[in-house]
Amino acid sequence: MSLTGRPLILLAAFTAVVIGAATVRFWSRGGRFRALSRTAGVLLLEASLVITAGLAVNRHEEFYPSWQALRGDTGTETVTDRVHAGLLDVHARDGSFTWRPPGLRAWNLARPPTVTLPADYHDRTDVTFPVMLEFATQGAASHRTGEEVTVTLSPTATTSATALLSLPAELARDLRVSTVGWSVEGGPLAAAFVAAAPPGTAALDRPANTLPPALAAPLTLPAS
Repeated sequence: MSLTGRPLILLAAFTAVVIGAATVRFWSRGGRFRALSRTAGVLLLEASLVITAGLAVNRHEEFYPSWQALRGDTGTETVTDRVHAGLLDVHARDGSFTWRPPGLRAWNLARPPTVTLPADYHDRTDVTFPVMLEFATQGAASHRTGEEVTVTLSPTATTSATALLSLPAELARDLRVSTVGWSVEGGPLAAAFVAAAPPGTAALDRPANTLPPALAAPLTLPAS
């Protein structure tokens, strides 16, 4: 019998009616056990009414759609999402290399960006790495630790923060990097990029020791 089916609700309601009728019928009987029988009848009637109401509410709201769900057996198992390899994972050199994504021309940079990979990037194929974005302007100081993917840009007078908003998606397509929690360094253009980016994407001059760690794929609980 289904937990949310009408037959169960009707059975519970019928039981409540029977208990109520029996309680009324034997209210004045029972001899010396009259008080005990009255108390038992009232408690049973209250319990049956609560169960009936609970079943009706559960049918409407589907808090517990099945007996298995009521027992806590949700029929799920923990699995790990697969980390998708970047398009450049096979071709990218260890250390630093020149990055030429499709959207490069729109960024109006003096030269293509330089990407520096962590020393263990190619060994840890099951994780995504944090990102440090550096604008190579005069006086800018680098705070890289070697644990992150570092992208170094050489902006020009025509480089705009809004044009660079496509950079996180381009980088995530090519390499295994996080799209949130970036640290951005390098003066006014860096500040403008952080302000224009969606919330959580980047922070200005974020201390290197507060960058998100390289993360394995998240755990999910798919329905069976």
